[in-house]
Amino acid sequence: MTDATDKTTFRLALSGALLAPFTVICVWYLDIPVAVFVRDYLYTNRHWFRATSELPDLLLTVVVISTAASCCFYLLRSGKGILDRATLLAKEVLWLAPASYLAKALLKIAFGRPDTRYWLTKPGDYGFHWFQFKEHCDGFPSGHMLVIVALLAAVWRFYPESRPIGILIAVLLGVALIATNYHFLSDVVVGGYLAILLEVMISRLLFCRRRFAVN
Repeated sequence: MTDATDKTTFRLALSGALLAPFTVICVWYLDIPVAVFVRDYLYTNRHWFRATSELPDLLLTVVVISTAASCCFYLLRSGKGILDRATLLAKEVLWLAPASYLAKALLKIAFGRPDTRYWLTKPGDYGFHWFQFKEHCDGFPSGHMLVIVALLAAVWRFYPESRPIGILIAVLLGVALIATNYHFLSDVVVGGYLAILLEVMISRLLFCRRRFAVN
């Protein structure tokens, strides 16, 4: 292992150790008040209600397009012997996009937590229904955060100069998911962490002999 790899592993472990108690605090004390606040203050605005009530879920479309485009780009460039950072990014996205989508699907089944909008209509269902395959119990973790942040992390791995804008996009996405009551706060936070963790894992599997470490 390189020093950069050791540092990344330590940071991920430390972040996970800090995230665990924070997630518990969110589930017990913060998730419900935040969701109720959004309902009582944002959704009283009829324009906000109309604009967010029927938002389409384009996550699968993003994954399919990202995977297909990355596959074509990587095959074209690698076939010509071009292995620059754009080509390597395409290679990672080719695996990362479907892997992140599969991970979010499996984790949602495992945790079985109701999504926020469903919980607002059935408060008694709050909590985790492990492996019960119940309808509307697909809130934890946030799939949008897991997939989109993973792709952003891949981009800023190969293009470190894009990191500030990538972080901004990730934060705005998280705020939007909470402000539209699509997810609880903990869904978003854990989804973002798992995205970074998955990206690092995929990168190490693909480029274990290359020096593309997260700074």
